[in-house]
Amino acid sequence: MGSLIGIIPAAGKATRMGGALPKALIEIEGRTLLEQSIEALKALGVAKVVVVVGHLGDSIVEFLSAREFGVPVSTVQQENPLGLAHAIATASNQIDNDFVVLCPDNIYTDPQDLQRARDILESRKPAFILLATVTPNEQRDRKSYVISAHRNLDDNLFDYRNSTANTSGLGINSTGCVFFRRDALDFLPSFAELNREHIFRDYLDHITAKHAAMIYLLRGMRYDFSAPPDVQNYLELQKRLSNTSGEGVSAILINSRGQVLLQQRDDNPAIRYPGHWSLFGGSIEDGESAATAVAREVKEEIDFELKNFGLFREFVQNNKREFAFVGELSAELDDLTLSEGQGMNVFYPSQLPELLIRPDDKETLKEYFGV
Repeated sequence: MGSLIGIIPAAGKATRMGGALPKALIEIEGRTLLEQSIEALKALGVAKVVVVVGHLGDSIVEFLSAREFGVPVSTVQQENPLGLAHAIATASNQIDNDFVVLCPDNIYTDPQDLQRARDILESRKPAFILLATVTPNEQRDRKSYVISAHRNLDDNLFDYRNSTANTSGLGINSTGCVFFRRDALDFLPSFAELNREHIFRDYLDHITAKHAAMIYLLRGMRYDFSAPPDVQNYLELQKRLSNTSGEGVSAILINSRGQVLLQQRDDNPAIRYPGHWSLFGGSIEDGESAATAVAREVKEEIDFELKNFGLFREFVQNNKREFAFVGELSAELDDLTLSEGQGMNVFYPSQLPELLIRPDDKETLKEYFGV
């Protein structure tokens, strides 16, 4: 269990963050992103951590040398910013076993997500496992996938390579965290022949031309810190979330055609928003996780086993902490059994502005679909 190697690429110039210091040394709630990444890797039981430095690398080396993390931490210098695959190549002489690349600009809310991915790597032994999320990102080198175009291997687990021509349905996005078997080093390009940044997804595609690989969809939230507003928005959200009473969940359920399932509430003046369309969901029960709660609510309300889903949004509504999930609806409308409300139907995103939708759900749908 202690043989996994942790790689933290921290050589970027952090241009969108202002560039005054390495992004890895930006503090979030009293701890730097680098510290939080090392702690996440330590929780995985890694044998050692290798931090790849470049721009302002001396400040990272100085920061690390003044601290003890309970796990060996070393640095290597990436002389040229040629991309993530080049960062792996830079650290390759210290990688003597399976390894995980964890970009330090991510915070994961579910501590079990990374452990699940590691367990899959050990049990199924794919060439790599790419961690994905239902939350879109703006990173130009982060690829998007559609789960209906990939073979579903298990709950939240998919074959990396396409198994169908279908490209509609639940979209997911890579996160900058990938678990690799050591053999992946054999597929690194010859960087001596390159004078430009190497696209990381090309490296992954090179591997999957020969070996099977997987995509794991996170159940928890992944916060990506690419620009200063990301930090400020995160801190403000955490402050609001800490002052709530009660918790609830909702589910954006998307079928293979890209339609979202909504429930129409009863025309009962005694309830809030009678006759409105809404997402399925409800309150979290004592001792229940948000992920367990949303799966239970969907089962109770439409008799559907929700298996492939991720957390899209945390927000405050009516002084409650709300968790909005996005999941795959693999059943047809006629196969579902509605237990409450006057009806249900599926809609394309372009149809949503025409509907009378409960305000909090309308905001969540707008955040997700952009309409």
